Amino acid sequence: MNWFNKKIILSFFVIISLGFLAFFVIDKAVKSRLNNLPVISNIAKFELTNFDNQKFTNDQLIGKLSLVAFIFTSCEDACPIMSDHFSVLQKRFYDSDLIQFISITVDPSVDSENVLNDYSKNYSIKDNWFFLTGDLQEIVNLAEKGLFLSASLLPAGHSTRFVLVDQNGNVRRYYEGTDKTSIFEIQNDILTLLDD
Repeated sequence: MNWFNKKIILSFFVIISLGFLAFFVIDKAVKSRLNNLPVISNIAKFELTNFDNQKFTNDQLIGKLSLVAFIFTSCEDACPIMSDHFSVLQKRFYDSDLIQFISITVDPSVDSENVLNDYSKNYSIKDNWFFLTGDLQEIVNLAEKGLFLSASLLPAGHSTRFVLVDQNGNVRRYYEGTDKTSIFEIQNDILTLLDD
């Protein structure tokens, strides 16, 4: 075997070895990313109503990745920013049927289904964004006991955090909903869970 053939064979083995190494590194990176998204808790049972008067329960979280936030429509500070961030994410994942967005009012005495419907038109471009209302105590219980978020001094005292819930109804991560950089973190985490 001449020198040229040996060089070709050696190059072939180097390329194959590099391919296996790349696969190993990518696999470790994906597993590492999933380790950064541990199961925090399973979301508690709840039953609320969408702005179209349809019931929405915890069962509708199964099989979808859900991003959950608490807002109220007369809020002039955090809520418009949070809803804008949901809107950006909804556009980025427009083609996916595996992702849904859930905004829950913390001011149900004001945010009727009609008010939520009007509010939704300012932000949502697809029917995978639910604007939920219901009994205030159930909303508080969901926030505090189901998602471990603050729900005192409502409506203004609501949490501004987003909650990522996986396809099995498990809470996986929290994000600051008013921070624009959270959009990129959420996007990456959604892609990680979709690939899981």
